[in-house]
Amino acid sequence: MGRQTLLLPIEWTKDGWYKVPEGISDTEPVKKADITVSNTNTTFIDNFSGNKLSPQWSFFNEYNTNRFQVDSNSVVIKAKGDSVGSCSPLLYTPSDHSYTAEVELFIEGNAIGGFALFYNNSAYSGLLADKSNILANIHGWQFPTETHVLKGHVFLRIKNINNTVDLYYSMNGNDWIKLENSLEISGFHHNAFGGFLGVRIGLCSIGEGAVKFKNFKYTPITNP
Repeated sequence: MGRQTLLLPIEWTKDGWYKVPEGISDTEPVKKADITVSNTNTTFIDNFSGNKLSPQWSFFNEYNTNRFQVDSNSVVIKAKGDSVGSCSPLLYTPSDHSYTAEVELFIEGNAIGGFALFYNNSAYSGLLADKSNILANIHGWQFPTETHVLKGHVFLRIKNINNTVDLYYSMNGNDWIKLENSLEISGFHHNAFGGFLGVRIGLCSIGEGAVKFKNFKYTPITNP
């Protein structure tokens, strides 16, 4: 989830300043306030309507408006690079430790489309597809898992339960096939790779051509 934050209570003084209350020390445990915690578990669905990306999205290390187009309830991203790490994926930041995410892909030209869990260009894993094949990328090791099963169109799903990840694909968006390979991503953090980042969900367009993405859906999993 990225950097962790430690909190101390504060109180406001009569002259408009704030201070840590008397008897509170940052070297000792602090009793949690007796308040109601809000429920922030929210499904995010993006049908890519309109002609602009939602503010939840950002490209890794670039913002090239000539590379993508939002139109007809889809975002089309021109292919780039030769790997997940070099393609500057379009990223969404999850707000939960456990969730599912899925997206629909159309492969154009000789592109490879991907759905990845991405820390930086050295640390990533996920599920990819070219025109006819399903590929897995496990910590940078990429290999075909199902060959000659696609016709340029596929649905991909990631299920992350507290850093244990299962990968799925579907031909119709209803019947899901789980890949044999699962993965564990608890090592994707700042102490291992630097950068003060967190694991994000990436839409990848790799190689030559373009990938059209539709119907992105992020769903938190409570009490997994």
